Amino acid sequence: MPLPRRPNDRPLNAELERLLYQEKVILQEAEGLYWGLSDEQMNWAPAPGQWSMAQCLDHLNLTNRKMADGIEASMKSGRAAGLLSDGPFTYGFLARWFHRSLQPPVKRKFKAPPPFVPAPQKRMADILPEWDRTHERITSLIRDCNGLDLARIKVASPASRLLKYSLGIAFWIQTAHDRRHLWQMRQIRNHPEFPAQ
Repeated sequence: MPLPRRPNDRPLNAELERLLYQEKVILQEAEGLYWGLSDEQMNWAPAPGQWSMAQCLDHLNLTNRKMADGIEASMKSGRAAGLLSDGPFTYGFLARWFHRSLQPPVKRKFKAPPPFVPAPQKRMADILPEWDRTHERITSLIRDCNGLDLARIKVASPASRLLKYSLGIAFWIQTAHDRRHLWQMRQIRNHPEFPAQ
């Protein structure tokens, strides 16, 4: 007689599979954008007050680290409360609207809250290891939340403790936010005055 299936043996649900795919695409796209660039090129900005490619990645590192902290804490609370489900999951109108508003191409700009404002200059040697670490952590969190109720577990926004959204939407917001700033990086790299090697 076979042993009963343990919770961590369950197949990954379809939504989490899609999120893992998004993470892979984001990492590949980012690498395609920064591959072979010098620190000087990464720190070039199209105009005063506009971000460089390095600042886009630094901003993502800051926000993703804080987002991952909130997600991990919510997962622990949800697991302790027994909020379990295999889905499928549905999310409210406002959460879906916010997720859509972050998608590229950028139509509406948001001012970054002070904790998420990037440094004026950053070396690639400092940015890229942090980029890899945060995405390894997010990928691990996606896998670890299999079996949790992605709709009922709430995550506080890293920008405001007053704003909370579902665990599943938190992951979708994180991927949309990454893609938003990768789109911004592509506009910088395609700028006619972007410095050559």
